[in-house]
Amino acid sequence: MDFYQLRSFCEIARQGSFTRAADKLFLTQPALSLQVRALEAELGEALLERVPNRLRLTVAGELLYGHAQVVLARLEVARGEISALQERLRGRLVLATSDTNCTYALPGVLQDFRAAYPQVEIEIRNKMSPEVARLVLEHEVDLGLATLPVKHRDLVTEELFARKEVAICPPGHPLGAKKKVRLAEVLKYPLLALEQGSTSRRFLKEVCRKEEVELGTTMDLGSIEGLKRFVEIGMGVALLPQVAVAGEVEAGRLRAVEVRGLPRRAVGLVEHWVRRRSPATAAFVGLLKEKVGRG
Repeated sequence: MDFYQLRSFCEIARQGSFTRAADKLFLTQPALSLQVRALEAELGEALLERVPNRLRLTVAGELLYGHAQVVLARLEVARGEISALQERLRGRLVLATSDTNCTYALPGVLQDFRAAYPQVEIEIRNKMSPEVARLVLEHEVDLGLATLPVKHRDLVTEELFARKEVAICPPGHPLGAKKKVRLAEVLKYPLLALEQGSTSRRFLKEVCRKEEVELGTTMDLGSIEGLKRFVEIGMGVALLPQVAVAGEVEAGRLRAVEVRGLPRRAVGLVEHWVRRRSPATAAFVGLLKEKVGRG
């Protein structure tokens, strides 16, 4: 026996009629008859008998009706509790992402997520994109947010947005007077860059290779904040995500210049193909797509 058979049987018992029960359940009378016959065949007893103007439960039908009402009531309670659980989502979300995404893309999303689901514990592991992929592969995190492409047969990715890179320089620098420049022109000046092994460094190398220009740096640093600070004091220029320098540009501490031919960098979700999203992860992904996705 299943839920639908029990539900139909109880409604017939309450209504005393196949016709009225069918109307209540938005089913046909033949469909209800089949469900009742299936119950009777399984139990080996007749459950209903016809009397003038109505149906009546047999002794076996009375027994089943009493127990079925309890079962259906408990299922409704369970359904309500699960619905309430979804409304006050709880659990744990472990996310791996880069400093760039964590600092500039996620604060607003995480703030809204915490407001909506205060009982969800959040852990963020700041790692470079290759390390993010490793953590997802080894099931150490629920979800990764990384610069794409990330390629592995056990990983699935989904692009969320494309990040624009710009050249930055201090106010008064020759580059700052221009709206657009070529990469070769940027590289005429002392270049500050993120350290070897980062996806940003690999991106820069690949762009230089395609543009057929030589990449040479005067200083390698481990963070975007460090790069911005050293550019501000005139130590050189840098190529950084536009979103990461918006505050300094607006405040007048830096100038941002578009670089011709510089491709945008895709950022997206990284997940293990066998890992099913928990309710907390699914809620976070939905909010992330709403706030920073392509729309």
